[in-house]
Amino acid sequence: MRCYDYVPVPFDRVRNLLRSDGAALFSRATATANERSRELVATLRLDVGAVEVSVNVNLQIKGISDEVDATGDPRTRLDFAWESSHRAALFPRMDAALNVYPLSPAETQLDLEGRYHPPLGTLGSALDATAGHRVAEATVLRLLHDVRAQMMAELGRGS
Repeated sequence: MRCYDYVPVPFDRVRNLLRSDGAALFSRATATANERSRELVATLRLDVGAVEVSVNVNLQIKGISDEVDATGDPRTRLDFAWESSHRAALFPRMDAALNVYPLSPAETQLDLEGRYHPPLGTLGSALDATAGHRVAEATVLRLLHDVRAQMMAELGRGS
């Protein structure tokens, strides 16, 4: 799965924020997300029924690297994973990367791509086919929006 957003902040400032402490940025963003989890659950309930499920996750930053794409433009990649902090075998696991790169001198693209692994083998795959993938997509999109909001709070607009 993949989703996009952007921040009206120059690439160098976004890259420096990620490189200084990307794990803490994600942690602050997900703490904000937890405060709004009831709103998300209410939205998802319309799609998947009246079951309310929430879970605390362990976020692991696997690495961060500066790269140059095929056209010579810079990008920074932050690789991470998350899984449930309790009974991990019952919940999906996600491996993902946040790529950031300049759109213009004053804007930076945020590109979150990831692959999640449904739990519970064949049963988990069947549940994923009916509703799980929608929950995962909504969760990833919400995470990206929360990371963007946290970046904006920390960097503000402009130079």
